[in-house]
Amino acid sequence: INEAGGVLVEAAGVRLYPIQVAEKGYSVYRLTVRGSSGHGSQPRPYNAAVRAAEVIRRLAEPGPVRLTPTMRTFFDGLGAALESHRAAATTGGAGPGRAAAAALRAFTSGDDRALEVALRGECSPVYARAARAVVRDTISPNVVRAGVKYNVIPGEATIDLDTRRLPGTDEAALRGHIEAVLGPELMAHTSIELLIDADGVEAPTDGRIYPILADAVRAADPEAIPLPVLVPYATDAKHLIKLDVPAYGFSPLQQDDSYFDRWHGADERVSIAGLRWGLPVLYDAVRRFCG
Repeated sequence: INEAGGVLVEAAGVRLYPIQVAEKGYSVYRLTVRGSSGHGSQPRPYNAAVRAAEVIRRLAEPGPVRLTPTMRTFFDGLGAALESHRAAATTGGAGPGRAAAAALRAFTSGDDRALEVALRGECSPVYARAARAVVRDTISPNVVRAGVKYNVIPGEATIDLDTRRLPGTDEAALRGHIEAVLGPELMAHTSIELLIDADGVEAPTDGRIYPILADAVRAADPEAIPLPVLVPYATDAKHLIKLDVPAYGFSPLQQDDSYFDRWHGADERVSIAGLRWGLPVLYDAVRRFCG
């Protein structure tokens, strides 16, 4: 049992508890962008910082959508839950929940644009950001270095990229995407160094553990809808899989969306009430597994 799954997510009146069964891989790159140094009083187009800015602008554009089997199961389950909830709460009409459910059906059927329709109005910005991250390989330029003095045009700039790749995307494919996005004109002045790398991980949902985790959540919250999910970050699952040990993210909590927004941010914490609810659920799951 691993971290950060089984946390309440409320969307359009539906109480979801995503349980982590998969996670993205990562490739951390250092890009070195070359230019021509000189005196700052005479700007020139080959300023390495200016070139680096264009590199960052291009890489910051979202990449293409790819729906993994885990996320297809998740969005299918969410769509069914929204339809069921609206059917129980209303008689006829096409409420926002039904519109979102229809958009999710279109999305899982191949219409990539439909995801934005589903997210609009039904998800908080925090959940929408997470949903966009788990359906594509992502690139985040997080560290930028250039220059030694205010009046010296830098001849070199470096950019550290945090890339997160879906299961099924290998490092070579991700590097190829970066090169294609930059194009030959920028690649002629840019080198790419791989710093660290790990593949994505997936665990089965038809084994013994996942159904136990789902049952423990349902027992604690009769309105719970547990669903398998892929997460965009890395956990110890990457090490456990080398020992043929599947890992499931399950640290049950009842929280609002601020919990996710605080990760690696200011005042990162969980609520005492959320912990009081979740700890017995975790205990129950372990008890069920151990018999």
